Amino acid sequence: MKQKKLLLTVFTFLTSMSACAQTTITLLPGKDSGPWPCAYYLLNSNDELQTLSPADWTSRCTDESDWIAGYGPLSNSPDDFRVTPWGSEVQPLLVRRHFTLTADDMAVISKSTLTLTCSYDENPHFYLNGVSLWSYTGWNDNDYAARQFNSRHMAQLREGDNVISVSLMQGAGGGHIDFSLTMTRPDTPDGIVGHKTDEDNRQGAVYSIGGVQQEHPANIYIKNNKKFIQKK
Repeated sequence: MKQKKLLLTVFTFLTSMSACAQTTITLLPGKDSGPWPCAYYLLNSNDELQTLSPADWTSRCTDESDWIAGYGPLSNSPDDFRVTPWGSEVQPLLVRRHFTLTADDMAVISKSTLTLTCSYDENPHFYLNGVSLWSYTGWNDNDYAARQFNSRHMAQLREGDNVISVSLMQGAGGGHIDFSLTMTRPDTPDGIVGHKTDEDNRQGAVYSIGGVQQEHPANIYIKNNKKFIQKK
């Protein structure tokens, strides 16, 4: 019974560590990381924006030769958001930002959480690889809204190049856009070895937190159902 309890202790401890271990990867940085590269396009009116088909400007394959290569955030005021001036009172705005997903990213994407965080003014509509993500009405001043991707959104991701696109309407008063995209994924511990025999589980044996029997204790080890921290 003690041998089984030892097994349970080791693997419960490992499971607890694994559940807490996560890595957050910044796919698109926000203004706190400095100016971010983008392609942007200025329209003539909200009527033009309303008649523009998203398929013409939101896909991965959109021709950006007529777009302006610049840096965000964009704002109509000399505030924290203005890296590039945008006359929001007279022109709607389109913005495109690219990010890359590796084969390893795609392998764990279903277990990951993607979060889009944005500060906007006004009426933004976000797209991922040509597919609508979210639209907001109005503005959120200098605050930020955070939205997590659902399974439909995640299904649009591709290995290699991806693009987040956003449109913003012409409006009175202030106008700005700043957004970031992060992916949080679980870490996978390496070298976890299970115990398969009664001999391996004998009372008094010392194990690493990875479940490997040790002849000499490491700094952190498990013995007799307890975790020990060896003082130097």
